[in-house]
Amino acid sequence: MKSIIKSNLFFLFPFSIFILTGAVVLLITSKTDLHLTINSFHNHFFDIFFFYITYLGDGLIAVLAIIVLLAVKYRYAMIVGLSYGVSSVFTQVLKRTLFEDAVRPKKFFEGMHDLYFVPGIESHLYNSFPSGHATTAFALFFSLALMVNGRGLKFYLFIIALLVGFSRIYLSQHFFSDVYAGSLIGVCVTLFIYWVVQRSKAQWLDRSLIISFTRSQRN
Repeated sequence: MKSIIKSNLFFLFPFSIFILTGAVVLLITSKTDLHLTINSFHNHFFDIFFFYITYLGDGLIAVLAIIVLLAVKYRYAMIVGLSYGVSSVFTQVLKRTLFEDAVRPKKFFEGMHDLYFVPGIESHLYNSFPSGHATTAFALFFSLALMVNGRGLKFYLFIIALLVGFSRIYLSQHFFSDVYAGSLIGVCVTLFIYWVVQRSKAQWLDRSLIISFTRSQRN
């Protein structure tokens, strides 16, 4: 586990800064004031930017990544598949059990404040905590960061995950605490899944659809 953490510091170090800074923000700022402050800053460019980037946290993107990785290496596809699947199930269980009463910003501020909503976005009302998009984004892009070698690329993948998480706040689909929790779930689950799968010596995990197809053609 230490070697995994050490070789992925360009994702995990900025993530740690985000977690520590976020913890301080959550302690000293109310979720009401924080969300209203973020909601007060908006412009046309960011409306469009976050409108589209939030889709990178959709489950469909994770599924597409799994399909592509099947052609690269089954082990990689399994890491992404399990990380996405386990973290998503965990998040959905929390949403519908312990935090089933957690409402989203539109419902929370109803009759209190007039929030700005980006045109074209369907605002949900319930099941706010934790953020499913943030969970998926951090699980997916951390999985990909664990597979690549470039330090800069690992950092860029963290930035993408962070932007997806922030998009949920900018679009008033979630509070910061929802995104914060989702990011923790995504990264922690992925780190554990990666450690488990990498320890497996099963030879078929290092094959791929391309390799399997090539061998079948030869036979």
